[in-house]
Amino acid sequence: MRMEDSKILLLLEKDVSQGLLAVTKKYGGLVKAITIKILCGCNEDVEECISDTFIALWKSKNRIDLNKGSLKAYLACIARNTAINRYNKLKREQSAYLAEDPGTEKSVEDMLAIKSDIQVLYSLLKEMQEPAKQIFFRRFFMLEKIKEIAHSLGLKEKTVENKLFREKKKLKEKLIERGVIL
Repeated sequence: MRMEDSKILLLLEKDVSQGLLAVTKKYGGLVKAITIKILCGCNEDVEECISDTFIALWKSKNRIDLNKGSLKAYLACIARNTAINRYNKLKREQSAYLAEDPGTEKSVEDMLAIKSDIQVLYSLLKEMQEPAKQIFFRRFFMLEKIKEIAHSLGLKEKTVENKLFREKKKLKEKLIERGVIL
């Protein structure tokens, strides 16, 4: 029996170990798939990134609003961002030089603007219709190839490409309408 997202959040609040076990059981495969795709399968980094993802979920459990989207989407975003951050960190460490530019620090205003933009994007993604929503999610959050998406959904590759093109265009227009700077 699969546990509902709201019950998982309540369990995270009451009993952290049981809550983490439940969310890992339900969404562990998704988090692992996203992390592996971004980090190219480096086992130590993948495992650490998965752990960081679930810790971030636990820390933000009180800020999650299931009316705005699913726990699955929220967790996928955390996993994706955590993996990308880890990838970028590894890339910096591997480079021959580690030049830190103090001008890249973000101000509080910049951080609030980014958070606001993310909330707008999240609400727009929630409004998408199936199968475009699933195609968009799989392409840009799970980083699947168009060929994989087409095969798993029983569609032609060109159909998937066209749906992605149209949805990106619609999304861009809606973001501009809502004042998100691109």
